[in-house]
Amino acid sequence: MDAVEQRRDKMVLRLGAQVHLDQLPTLPERYRQQATQSEGRLGSVLLRPDVGEVWCRLSGGLGGQVWPPAIKRVETRTVPLNDQQMPTPHDFIELFPKMHVDCLDGEEIGRLEGIVIATATGLADALLVRIRGNMEDVVASPRDPLAALVPEQGRALMVPPEWADKSETIAQKLVGKIAATHNLHLNATATQVAHSLQLRDDGDLQQDVYAILGKSPALAPYLSDFRVSVHDGIVTIGGATLSPRLRASVEQDIWHIPGVLGVRNMLE
Repeated sequence: MDAVEQRRDKMVLRLGAQVHLDQLPTLPERYRQQATQSEGRLGSVLLRPDVGEVWCRLSGGLGGQVWPPAIKRVETRTVPLNDQQMPTPHDFIELFPKMHVDCLDGEEIGRLEGIVIATATGLADALLVRIRGNMEDVVASPRDPLAALVPEQGRALMVPPEWADKSETIAQKLVGKIAATHNLHLNATATQVAHSLQLRDDGDLQQDVYAILGKSPALAPYLSDFRVSVHDGIVTIGGATLSPRLRASVEQDIWHIPGVLGVRNMLE
């Protein structure tokens, strides 16, 4: 991968899921071992929307003696994603898994699924918002401010991180317990959100990769050897033995496919 492609590379960190921060080049070395050893999940993200700085809160079980045995001890580590950030964040918005998302037009428009990181800087590139699947049921008419989101219902959109305006936590009393609901407000209209880039389905991207490879006469003899996998927009390609020129050509062709966030070139 050349320097241009490296600057374009992005990584999706899904809230509530296991993440591999050790794959992020900008991760400070003093935190790399902690991130590698952590078997927990991304419990929340601390974001400074104005500058895009991100701290990840990783939580996971710890080994060793715990008493009583029925209690699971949990440790939370707060990890900055680059060396320029302060170890302790301030003036941040905390982002939680599946938190409700609304916009300037009111009404919940979806749920937060994660955050997209630019791997060259370790800064936030986008927030991943899954638009609610029943949007057409809450839109009263074509003139409704939320009407622009009807074609995007059910899709995961990547909205600018600077739109994150504020978050709030509301305690709700349920049967026998107190539950917290997390809300994120975007300083943007539904129309602006609707014009955000879409995180494409991995299966669709994989088909597009095979299709673009099949259009090249120079690659026709190797087509059956290619092995392509896609995860959250990151394309990994291998299996074939090509000349350096053809390897570079394949990588450039894949970058031309809309929705590709990164390319892992494993071609020999």
